[in-house]
Amino acid sequence: MGIFDFLKNKLKPNGEMIDKVRLIQSDDFKSQLDSIQKDIFVFLKPLGFKKKGRSFNRQTEDGLYQVINLQSGKYEFGDKYVIPGLRGNYYGKFTVNLGVMVKEIYDLDPHNKLKDFYQDYHCQIRTRLTTLTIKQDHWWLISEDNQKIANEVIEGLISHGIPWLNLFESRTEICSNWGIVEGSSLRAKLDVALIVLNEDKKKGTKLIQDYYDNIETHKGHKEYVKELANQLGIRIDR
Repeated sequence: MGIFDFLKNKLKPNGEMIDKVRLIQSDDFKSQLDSIQKDIFVFLKPLGFKKKGRSFNRQTEDGLYQVINLQSGKYEFGDKYVIPGLRGNYYGKFTVNLGVMVKEIYDLDPHNKLKDFYQDYHCQIRTRLTTLTIKQDHWWLISEDNQKIANEVIEGLISHGIPWLNLFESRTEICSNWGIVEGSSLRAKLDVALIVLNEDKKKGTKLIQDYYDNIETHKGHKEYVKELANQLGIRIDR
């Protein structure tokens, strides 16, 4: 082995060193995000939100919860993880998720466990704050300027986030405003249809039928929807 090979190997960081660097960065990112979250909670607490971990919950009527979540990017291994235009590395960044969770729909899945606090992935109606504010996905880079970032998030919540959540602060309003979720996943439309069904059987049945008619290729999911309709005592045309 030549002298240059020796030096190259000597200077190359080993796995243990990389892990230590990542740990230092992770602790720093966590403390930075803690600071941002603290300022956001100062805004949300008077509005009735409670905090647990990186999420905030507010119950607006029995069994109906509004959820705000700060999602931090995970460290992804390997140089090939990032695919420009398709997949990015969000380590050291965070985004803000919004959702509305209706307990009777959550309880339809026997695998779901009783919770005292809900996350955005438990919600039937979901979006991201920046989808509302700038019409695209965006992750904030965690930096030293915590106050500026917190202010941006709070301003977005005031102008778009809280008004969007309040469109769904009751089951009656969900029934009236369900069309606002256009552009959400197809499955989200089924969840909204089930919520509407509890308030207006005729309207809810039509929404479930429309959902069923738009399932194109997933035979197993079509069977699931038919079985669910039977359990709910409604008839859909096949």
